[in-house]
Amino acid sequence: MNTRITEMLEELSHARDEVLPSKFWTELNNKNIQQLEMEGYGNFKRTITRNYFNWVGVGLKPPMRSQYRYLWQHLATATFLSVSIRTLFSGSRSGLSLKHTSSHILSRLVWAYGLQVDTAQRLDLLTEPAEGNPFRIHYGNKLISQDMGNAFLEYQAIMDSGINTDSIKTVMELGAGYGRTGYVFLKLNPNMRYIVVDIPPALYIAEKYLSNQFADRKVFRFRPFERFDDVAQEFEQAQIAFLLPHQMELIPDKSIDLFVNISSLHEMLPAQISYYLNQIDRLTKGHFYMKQWKKFYNAVDKVEITEDYPIPKQWTSVFWRECRVQTLFFEALFRI
Repeated sequence: MNTRITEMLEELSHARDEVLPSKFWTELNNKNIQQLEMEGYGNFKRTITRNYFNWVGVGLKPPMRSQYRYLWQHLATATFLSVSIRTLFSGSRSGLSLKHTSSHILSRLVWAYGLQVDTAQRLDLLTEPAEGNPFRIHYGNKLISQDMGNAFLEYQAIMDSGINTDSIKTVMELGAGYGRTGYVFLKLNPNMRYIVVDIPPALYIAEKYLSNQFADRKVFRFRPFERFDDVAQEFEQAQIAFLLPHQMELIPDKSIDLFVNISSLHEMLPAQISYYLNQIDRLTKGHFYMKQWKKFYNAVDKVEITEDYPIPKQWTSVFWRECRVQTLFFEALFRI
């Protein structure tokens, strides 16, 4: 096993029960580690990312079907048909299976929708990085992905909500995956600080990926520490930082302007959800954004999570609504 991942796992083993991976995440982590060992970091966008939002299918599974339905209803008919037909008859899909062609069509439709709703033209500034060997999906001459399109829509939901975005200096994300959302924030806001909190191997991938993509910025790489004072100067000067979940407890109160969690709270046990919401309340002085399945049954731990989250009573809801495109999810933004 990669020595960096081994170091992270060793430190995580000393954490309290609330931050240890559920059985669901233990199984997924083992799968991700096996994929890394077999295919390498250089191919993670063709292996590990497909365990997240880059669904591949023929449009028959509910997540794919609901997205196609939304895009059909919200894109101009000519745009929907043009993108789909061009993809079907594009020379770039030569040799692709039907399920991969379906994924390429969806990626381009999501990008077309993003361009349609992006009145500030921020999506034009984003391109899918070649690192990780993503599938070669282009919109015009630009390399794109479902992940990048969805991450932009999440970013837009937060930044166009009417909150004071100038006050967002430091963002912390719990469960950042390989760093797709962090990439969007850091690319569009060069002066923001972004703190990734996750478990390995995701933390290892995000650390390597974002450090490479933003090589000009100061990085606080994961390391064990027992007191914040021991790392305070380096941590506070860093523009990108990486922590294991239990290290959140060492971060000062009310030091985060925006806290983000996308599609991982629903995969936790109820006690873990309560623990993290309490940490978010302690750490955050601005806003919390989350995006989760409306209903998720964790068959491994035999737990079903619905939209009934134990939200602290002192939080103020900015919105709680069905997500665009991914309509089996809801998204919510709170003022803390």
